[in-house]
Amino acid sequence: MDLAAFVSAGGGRYLGGMTLLLALVFGCADGPDRADAPREDFQGPASVRVLSPTNGESVQSPFVLAFEAGADVAGVRLEGGSDGETVVALTPVEDGAGEFVVDLPHGRIALALVGEDPDGAELSRHELSIRVLMDVEEPFVTITSPTDGGAFPSPLVFGFEASDEVATVSLLVDGEDVGATDPDRLLTVPLTGSLDLRYAEARAYDADGALVATDEVTFTALPGTDPVASAFNTHVSDRLEAYPTDGSYAFWWPEDTDWYGTTQDIYYLDELVAYGDPEHRSYCVGLTFEVLMLSFLALDEASGGDGSLNGITVDDLTDFRIDWFVRDLWGDGPGPALEGYGLGERVTDPADVRPGDFIQFWRHSGSGHNAIFVDWERDPADDAIIGVRYWSTQGSTGGIGYNEEFFGSTGSRIHPSYFYAARMAMPEDWIPWW
Repeated sequence: MDLAAFVSAGGGRYLGGMTLLLALVFGCADGPDRADAPREDFQGPASVRVLSPTNGESVQSPFVLAFEAGADVAGVRLEGGSDGETVVALTPVEDGAGEFVVDLPHGRIALALVGEDPDGAELSRHELSIRVLMDVEEPFVTITSPTDGGAFPSPLVFGFEASDEVATVSLLVDGEDVGATDPDRLLTVPLTGSLDLRYAEARAYDADGALVATDEVTFTALPGTDPVASAFNTHVSDRLEAYPTDGSYAFWWPEDTDWYGTTQDIYYLDELVAYGDPEHRSYCVGLTFEVLMLSFLALDEASGGDGSLNGITVDDLTDFRIDWFVRDLWGDGPGPALEGYGLGERVTDPADVRPGDFIQFWRHSGSGHNAIFVDWERDPADDAIIGVRYWSTQGSTGGIGYNEEFFGSTGSRIHPSYFYAARMAMPEDWIPWW
């Protein structure tokens, strides 16, 4: 695969159901159609989320920040900059949403919307980065991926937002020209892993070839993985066919629950570790956890195993599940869970992702989803990767089903810097973790 073709088509340990739901608050939201779904399908009672601007977006100051908040959030405040200074004072929340005007200096600004309870205690926060332009009437280009100051595995996927005047974007990394692309496409660049900061500059040209705008980011390029093939993927893919996709296994994400989102009871070492919904409903991370466990249990029984996931105890499985359910906004779930317990590995190169791999991705809007990889969506003109086809549960498919989403630079498109894949190994390839 030509990875330059990977392009755009357009916390804490478990302390009860509430803490679990907070860990999940952004990890299972539906895609572009989610506005038609009930609020509780994508938002927990103690959570906050910035609706606009989205992560990486370019704005001109002053701008309006719109947000939504869960039922337990009495007020929000906005922090900005590396020092976490409050730039908008505590604002009461009414009817679960609101907006306020923000005036910031130009440049890249790290923001955090903080939700507080009636006593002023912090409940949650939504972090994002934006670029404040001096004048949006002038031509501009913004590097939206990778995130400025972040650390990402190679190959790195560069995304751009640009004004209408921009016809071509040329990219330099550490002063070396690594390629050019249309501004609405992503550019994939293999880089040798390094703990040193790297410097990238985007140069925007108009249709006449004149330089009209530039932008810069710094980042760390981490080593990528070299995953091995696993027959476990086949067990996962085969199991998906056992689930109906006619809406009878619906998507459900209640606000306040100690339920783990599984359609059926899950037993491990003769103990019930997750109880199923009587109506076979599920939410995304619960469903993929269910598929992982059922695939393992069937394989273990067929091979005469001892029922143990690499020595994981029932108590250990609780921590494994919380890892799987994603501990942090913009974070991975399946990768840390599988690697942390010697059960598998992350897959960092799109060329290596295979059907049956487990994926977690985040959109520029800050909503996320957990699923099982089926295939890449490709541009028929040049076979370029433009999105992903996956199996999971989501409101847009009426519950369990197959769905497609696309990579991009703003809004509800998938943020390429926060697309994660991981692979479960066969038992003979597990490694000690204790």
